[in-house]
Amino acid sequence: MDEGDKSNILYSINRAADLLEKDRATLVRALRGVAPDGMQGDWPRYTMRTITDALAMKPRERRAGAGLIRHSAVLSDLRRAIEKQLASIGVEKSPDIRRQMALALAPQVAGYQAAYLVAGRAIHVDADALGVRADLIVQEMLEEITEAVGCEDRGAFYAGMVAAMQAHGDGGEVV
Repeated sequence: MDEGDKSNILYSINRAADLLEKDRATLVRALRGVAPDGMQGDWPRYTMRTITDALAMKPRERRAGAGLIRHSAVLSDLRRAIEKQLASIGVEKSPDIRRQMALALAPQVAGYQAAYLVAGRAIHVDADALGVRADLIVQEMLEEITEAVGCEDRGAFYAGMVAAMQAHGDGGEVV
């Protein structure tokens, strides 16, 4: 990290409240439903950008998103990496190479799902709702990948992607 670049420094809610001269409760309310950018032990940590974005959100917007993971630098980075590879798959001419590229993407999709679950648990999202939402997000990702590959047998390819995700996962939740 560049000496002048402090954008990746993680702050506790207490430290951020001190630095921003805000009430701790204000930050707690603003960050409710916002996935932490990192953890220190069991305690969530946020970048200043995440905190200021949450503070800039209107209370009505916060209430509308209550219980959902609205922001996470980790999840955003993972999603961008997946989308970048998805774009590469879409421009590949060879169907066999597209299929190989897609199957190589399975560990990243599994990683996204695991990070989503960790982020949700860190902000105490209801476990059942979290699992359902994570499954829906991964299902959408797999459908996008399957579409980009352009397989004849979509069901078999989709099943192969799920199996590849499970092979790279921790044995935990996978669609």
